[in-house]
Amino acid sequence: MKKEISFTQGKVIFFKDTNFWIELLNRCGKETKNIYIATYNFNFRDKYERSFYMQLSNLANLGIDVNLLYAKMTFSSEDRLEIEEIFKNFVLCAELPTNHSKLFIADDFAFIGSANFSFGSNNNYESGVIFNDDKIISELRKFYCEELLDKSEFTNIPECFDPFDFLPSILQAVEGMRKIETVNDLHIGNIPQLRFLDDLEKDLEKIGYPIPVHFDWWPLYLQIHEEKCVPDDKTFNDFQIYLNGISLYLSNVISFVNEQYQSIGRFELMKMIEKI
Repeated sequence: MKKEISFTQGKVIFFKDTNFWIELLNRCGKETKNIYIATYNFNFRDKYERSFYMQLSNLANLGIDVNLLYAKMTFSSEDRLEIEEIFKNFVLCAELPTNHSKLFIADDFAFIGSANFSFGSNNNYESGVIFNDDKIISELRKFYCEELLDKSEFTNIPECFDPFDFLPSILQAVEGMRKIETVNDLHIGNIPQLRFLDDLEKDLEKIGYPIPVHFDWWPLYLQIHEEKCVPDDKTFNDFQIYLNGISLYLSNVISFVNEQYQSIGRFELMKMIEKI
C-alpha cells in the first residue's frame, strides 16, 4: 500500500508493505554528490545484498559522499563499530543516542518521516513528507550538520580523501571567469580556485588525463590583488585562451571520472592514484 498527497514542491506519503527506502535510494543517480541520513537504528555488517549497509556501500563506491547518523547499531560485536573498506574509507558515521529523527537528505530532495532506515519499516504503517524545494532542502541540511552532527560522536571518519571532488567547483569557477568579456571587468574572484587544479596534476596524470594547457595565474592574481592594476590586453587574451581550453578539458575529465566510478568504483580508482 502506498498513498501520496501532492503539494507544491513535494508530497506526503503513507506506505506499508512497499520498498520505500529502495525507491529513495534509486532516486540518487549519477548527479548525486551527497547523502545525509539520520535514523534511530542501523544494521552494520549485514552482508545480505539488499541490506542498507550494502546499498550505502555501493552508493559510496559510486562517488557519493554518505553521512550516516544513528542512535543504535546492531550486528557489530560488543558495540564496537566494525565496517569494511568502502565504509571505512568513504562513509562518515556518527552516533547520537538521543536521536529519534528519521531524515534522508540528498542534493535535490529530502525526506522526513516516521520510518527507520531499515527493511522492517516497510512492514509497518509509516508516513512522511518528501520535499523538492531547494530552500527547504538547504535548511534541513544545515540542521543536520549544525545540530545533529555537532552533538554526535564520530564513530568513523573517512580515511580516504577523494581529490576529484574538487573538479566540479574548479569547472564552475572557470566558467564564471570565461563570462568576463573585457580586461576592465577582470578581478581576483575565482582565480585562486585554479590552485586546486595545480594540486590535482599528478593524480590526473595517473588516470591518463594530463592537464593539456597551463597558465601561470599567480602573477596575474598578484597584479590585480596587490598592485591594484589592470593586466594588459595580451595577458588577458592569453588567460581567456587558457580558460577556454581548460573548460573543455575539465568537462571531459569529470565525465571520465564519473564513468570510472560507475565501472570500477571509487575504491579501485583511489587505489589507482595511490590514495588507498
